[in-house]
Formats: sequence, structure tokens, C-alpha cells
Amino acid sequence: MAPITREQRFPAVLFPALISAERLYRYAQKAVGILKEPLLWPMILLFLPKINLLGFRNETAGIRLDDIVLMMIAGCWVVDWIGRLELTIEPVPLAGFTVVCLFCLSNLVNSGMGHSSFLYSFRLAEYMIFFWSGKYLLRRGYDFDLLVKALILLNFAVTVLQYAGLIGGFATLGYESDVGRPYGLSANHPAEMGALINLLYAALVFGDNRIKFWRWSLLVGVFAFLTGSRSSLLAHFVLMLIYIYRHSKNKPSFVIKTAVIAAIPVAVLIAVPNNITSRSADLFSFQNVDTFRDVYNSIPVDRQFADVSEGGAPEDSPEGVDISWYMRGYKWAEVVKTMSAQPWTIWILGVGPGGIGIALDGGWLRLIVETGIVGSFAFLYLLRRISRLGAACSMAVFALAVNMVMIDSHLAYKVMAFLFFLAGTQVQIQLERSTTGNLNTHSRLGTT
Repeated sequence: MAPITREQRFPAVLFPALISAERLYRYAQKAVGILKEPLLWPMILLFLPKINLLGFRNETAGIRLDDIVLMMIAGCWVVDWIGRLELTIEPVPLAGFTVVCLFCLSNLVNSGMGHSSFLYSFRLAEYMIFFWSGKYLLRRGYDFDLLVKALILLNFAVTVLQYAGLIGGFATLGYESDVGRPYGLSANHPAEMGALINLLYAALVFGDNRIKFWRWSLLVGVFAFLTGSRSSLLAHFVLMLIYIYRHSKNKPSFVIKTAVIAAIPVAVLIAVPNNITSRSADLFSFQNVDTFRDVYNSIPVDRQFADVSEGGAPEDSPEGVDISWYMRGYKWAEVVKTMSAQPWTIWILGVGPGGIGIALDGGWLRLIVETGIVGSFAFLYLLRRISRLGAACSMAVFALAVNMVMIDSHLAYKVMAFLFFLAGTQVQIQLERSTTGNLNTHSRLGTT
């Protein structure tokens, strides 16, 4: 066989280079186009780290660049909305604003008492701006799946580098060289990143477009593993099983695939030294229950409840007790015992959003305690409205619900922002389908 000459080698190298350059040019054009449209800027914020420009006393969240950008966009939207005299609100934003109003009412009732703060209520209104940005993204013809993939890949790459100790991460106060457990770029805590990648995975896998399921499932599974979030890992594998069940043609095949999916992570957790295995040694110990009972009995009732105390430190955890369970058990026992001693009326509107402090590490318990029965039912109604928009939204809501058992995910900025962003894209898809259907109907009627 004759060797390849220089003249033959040149086109073989040139054509791939030209194709790559063309793709980069098209992506650069799209990036410039996004920067020229302020209504798409919230999408950019999903990629950026959360850093406080101005902090508040006893609060982890302060005034960020995101807040300034979102408030400017919201102001323009409101002016345009009033100017066009289209004074109607779609079901999802209407449900969201209802939740915000009820949360604010709870803050008002509890004003001057404890840690209740309107800041927690208004945050939800800010997150809803992403709903309209998601709608506008599809209206302008941009690829939503590409956005989701870029978010996953960028944060995965940063997480790998953090896991290897090569780089640090951005917390609320700025860059930190030592991050402990990695959490990527978009979030500033492993639990928040774990919940976010669950929602990203649900949006990608359960969307309308076909993807390489096993490739993305493996990548996201490794991603959740690196963050060390057990809630995220659980939600991820359940989402995988739901997808496989929906696409399985027969039950025996589903059982076999389920066994394989369960065996692989178990084998990895056993064979590879990792943070999750070391933290979970006492996860199912009966001593956890006994310790929770002892803690519950020893905590005094605080009728002037202000917020969760600083008790339940990891170093105080008894031997043979899961540290995570101990920390949460202490906080949960204090909240439940204190609330049980209050008048029954406290359960109507709760102690006000933010009323039990910065972190309870139990989203559902926090929701019922802070917003009461009224606020909790309103929030559930909002999630129901979102889940009915399609499979991607219903699975994203499911992932959020799983994470909320152990994490205050409903207060996590990037998690809730992406949920509303996803809801906006699904509403726009439905609008486009209904418009296309109506046009087809009129076309058929016109030809008969």
C-alpha cells in the first residue's frame, strides 16, 4: 500500500478543521445573539456562581448580581405587560404569585417575632422570572436540550477538578480554595448541586427529543457520586428506573435491567473508597432511632421560639450514630417539640418563611412549620400545576420532592429557578403545538 502523500494528508486535516471552525462560529453567533436579548439573560445566570455583593446579618443569601439583573428584567416585563393591556396571567405564574402572597401574609402575621423574613417570600417571586425567560428561549428558536447539556457538562468538569483538588469553588462570600465536597460552578453547596443535576437529568431524559440515555445516565450518576449527595443519588436511580419501566416492552426485561442498575452502584460504593460509603456506615443503625428519642426527650420546650439552635454538632454525635441523621434529628426534634407546644392556630400560617433560621435540612418539615397548612397546600398546588405540563416537569417535581425530604431544596435558588425555566419551555411547547394544530385544522377545513 502506497504511503499517504503530503498533498493527500492536507485535505484530511483541513476539512475537520473547517467543520470545527464553522461550528464554533455558529455557537459564537448564538452567544452574541443571547447577549443582545435581555430577556434571555436569566439563562446565563444559571451558569454563574452565586456571590453576595451585599450581605445581611444572619443570612446566607444577600444581594447578588443576579438580583439586580432579574429586577431590571422584571421591571421591563411589567411595563411592557401593562402597556399592551394584556392583563392576564398564565396558570403557573398565577399559582406562584398566590404562594408568594400567602407566604408574605405569614410573614406579616409573624412580623417582629423570631426570624421570619419577607426576603424568603420574595425570593420565590424572583425565581418565577425564569418562567418567562424559558418561554422566550423557545420562542426565539434556541435549543433547550443544548442548554441543559451545557449546564451538566460545565458543572461536571468543574466538579471533577474540585474533587481532584486542582481548583476551589465560589461560595456566597467569594472564591474558596478548599471546598471539601465538590459542588461545581452554578451552586455553592453539594446538596444544592445534587438537586439541580436531578432536575437537569429529568428535563433531558424525559423531554421530547431522543438522547443517548445510558451515556447521560452514567455521567449524571458519576456527577451525583462526586458531590456526595445521597438524596441526589437516590433520586437519580429512581428516575432511571422510571424511564426504563416506561420504555420496557416486557416485565422480565425491566427486572433484569433493574438488577443491573442496582448492582453497579453498590459494587462501586463497595470497591472504591469514597465519601458516601464512609458517611453511610451507620445510616441504618437502630441506634439512630434510640438517639432521636433521647434527644427529643432532653430538648426543653421553647415557647418563645426564635430559630433552630446551634445544637446537634457533628462532633457531639454518639458512636454508632449516623452524623447526618443526628444533626437533622436534633433540629427536627427541637422544631416538632416546640411547635407541638404552641396553640393550634400556629399551624394555619406557620411561623413565617425564614422563621426557623437558615437551615433545617428538611424541606417538607420546614414548609409546614414556616408556612402552615395554608402555605403548604398552596405550594403543593403550584407543584401540581407544574407537574401537569409534561413528563419532564412531572419528573423534575418528583426529583425536587425527593430532595426536599433531607434538604431545603425549595429555597435553593438555582434549583427553583431551573424548575420555573423548565416550566416556561413546556408551556411554550404546548402553545406552539396548539397553534400548529389550529392551523392544520383550518387548512383541512379550507380544502374540503
